[in-house]
Amino acid sequence: MHSLNLQQSSCLSHFEDTLRYCSPSHGGWGVVRMGMLVPESYQLFVCPFACGRHGAIGAITQGFKDRLSYLYIDETDIVSGGYEQLILEGVEELLDELDFKPKVLMIFVSCLDDLLGTDHDGFLSELRERYQDMRFTLCHMNPITLDSKVPPPVNIQCKIFGLLEKSEEPVCRQMAAFCGNNVAIDKESEIFAVLSAAGYTDILHISQCKTFSEFQQMSRAALNVVPSPMGAAAAGDVKEVLGIDYVYMPVSYDFEEIDQNYHKILSKAGLSMDFSHFRYRTQNAISAARTEVGDMPVVIDNSATVRPFTLAKLLLSFGFNVVEIYAQDCKVFEKESYQWLCNNASDIRILQPEHPRAPAVRRHDRECIAIGFEGAYLTGARYVVNLVNDETLYGYHGIEKLMKMIAAASKGTTDLRLLIRQYGLVV
Repeated sequence: MHSLNLQQSSCLSHFEDTLRYCSPSHGGWGVVRMGMLVPESYQLFVCPFACGRHGAIGAITQGFKDRLSYLYIDETDIVSGGYEQLILEGVEELLDELDFKPKVLMIFVSCLDDLLGTDHDGFLSELRERYQDMRFTLCHMNPITLDSKVPPPVNIQCKIFGLLEKSEEPVCRQMAAFCGNNVAIDKESEIFAVLSAAGYTDILHISQCKTFSEFQQMSRAALNVVPSPMGAAAAGDVKEVLGIDYVYMPVSYDFEEIDQNYHKILSKAGLSMDFSHFRYRTQNAISAARTEVGDMPVVIDNSATVRPFTLAKLLLSFGFNVVEIYAQDCKVFEKESYQWLCNNASDIRILQPEHPRAPAVRRHDRECIAIGFEGAYLTGARYVVNLVNDETLYGYHGIEKLMKMIAAASKGTTDLRLLIRQYGLVV
């Protein structure tokens, strides 16, 4: 593996852009699973045979196979010039066969589609004319856009919230909605007290919507709260189309940033709050976890959190023995924490989990705690914190909860294979 010491003061010198390795612990919320958040929706994938494997197995594993179909295409379909007509016929056949009528059909095309110059607007207009009581949206399953400004996780969020329609009912000034986080934040988080203080007492999240009609109520929100970088573009689109204001306040493990995020909401109501009691309680929780863990090595990876460098900075500040960080790159919002590590923790190694040499140096049965599945697999950590994508965590409460998870993980060895199976990861 490309071993990376934080000895240089210049940022971003530790990440090699090369072929990528995909471990059995790699994965999370693919576009299929994210799209399934839209209630009463159905998905049709139009792609070659090989492209359907990941999504199909994931749908079976995660219980969505009754809401997903595939229209497989081959070389003949591509060169014959009948690709768009094939999609129209495939949709007609699918809707005739289904024993229920979905409110939304999400048509996914693969990266191959980008090379064909398909007239998406043309066949979507025809479908909307044929089935006027249904919604249709075109989505992309396009891994080659991972390093673009609109990678698949961002694109699918835009498609999901692009389904919201302007309501005939008035805007509800007491309603706010979360945008971009696939899993709802714990109700115990102080973010709800902050929202309530600012006058937002009716809080929505897409995972709580059982029907498409309930999902459409999100278009009546007065404010969208964006706790995940994946949702920023979608919230911007919604503001442009529906006029709903939003605040971008990404999950963080930095006290000052947490306070700043909350003030973004409070300032809209001309208010301020003192968060010192939250901070004091969180500091105690961190200290308690540090006592429980002792000097056991800690590994952090970016499958557990989008803020691995910020989390490492927090843990180091409280005396945790952080030894390695697994991160494929450094996101823009992580550069400040990364630079802090460059200047203050030169003995920590940063390793790329998808580097092609990663499996060659994989270790086994190592006496350490891994925060995240990817780091656990590559280090062979005996103790694993069951965290993926910061799910349910936010603010001071989120840090407290994570500390309890770390302390609990240190008390007994973990069956990583079981955790991966329970979460539904599919490579």
